[in-house]
Amino acid sequence: MMTLRMLSAAVAIFLSGVSALPAAELIGSWQGQLTGADGSTSDVQIDFSPKGFPLYSYTNNRGLTRQAELSHIGQKIEYVPAGGGVQRVVVQSLEKGPGRLSIGIASSFERASSGYLDQRQEAALIEYALVPEGLQMRVTVESAAHFGDKHGMVGSAPDAAVAEGLLQRIP
Repeated sequence: MMTLRMLSAAVAIFLSGVSALPAAELIGSWQGQLTGADGSTSDVQIDFSPKGFPLYSYTNNRGLTRQAELSHIGQKIEYVPAGGGVQRVVVQSLEKGPGRLSIGIASSFERASSGYLDQRQEAALIEYALVPEGLQMRVTVESAAHFGDKHGMVGSAPDAAVAEGLLQRIP
């Protein structure tokens, strides 16, 4: 079963904004704690651009931290993470409404080394809703992995995790 720690890594990939609200409502950073269905918890921080769109932060194989504003369906981010391989992230859906946003993202990782191939796929739906207490966040992640060599591949069963919590704006 996927742990909330693994889910937390996925959360770092998926961030969002709400167009029906003034951009000023979603600029800056929000933080809080997500709780998984199994009771595990993870601290998260979500950053928004001055335009009110989420920022996807990543560190490449040169140790440089980059940020990309996730603002439209079909947007793709591709990079080589520390340790090699190729990480791809694609925004697949973006639905906005008054005080609400849901964003669907697919990510994949692939690395070949010494005759072995490591592949991971993940799909996430992140839902945000502004409430009087802050920003309500719910994350649903499904993942699968495969590892093998020329003699065969071993795959994990698809796995899913759900976590939710309330975020507060960081002053």
